[in-house]
Amino acid sequence: MKIGIIADTHDNIPAIKKAVRFFNTQDLEYIIHAGDFVAPFSLKELMHVKARFIGVFGNNDGEQKGLLGVCNDIHIPPYTITIDGKTILVSHMPEMLTGSVNIENIDIIISAHTHTPEISRGKPLYINPGECCGWVSGKSTVALLNLKTFHAEIVDLSPAS
Repeated sequence: MKIGIIADTHDNIPAIKKAVRFFNTQDLEYIIHAGDFVAPFSLKELMHVKARFIGVFGNNDGEQKGLLGVCNDIHIPPYTITIDGKTILVSHMPEMLTGSVNIENIDIIISAHTHTPEISRGKPLYINPGECCGWVSGKSTVALLNLKTFHAEIVDLSPAS
């Protein structure tokens, strides 16, 4: 089973559309968004993914009621879900995980906020997909995760220069 991971879309519609097109070619079961959609109009673009969509709120998601009006599967972080027997903890801000969350039974941690893509292999596997928006780094990135093999990769969707 494969999962697409995205975060920090920050209303960048062209980048969101590119991510949706990419995800829809990958035979994914789930898309997990680790927060900072910003406005409901940009979340509407994400609803074009073929996979089941799950998300958490980020620190820039002030219009939570409007976002929930577009998708009712967005949660207050940290949020834990079990998919294909793997327990996944999703939070926007990594510092929300310090001290208050027992990660002993967590297989995968997904977070964002830093806009820096990162994969740290181990128990738990840690994935930050970086920023889809590309506003900070100039690169639009997402991540893919195969739950069977635990293979995770960062995918750069930025246009070739």
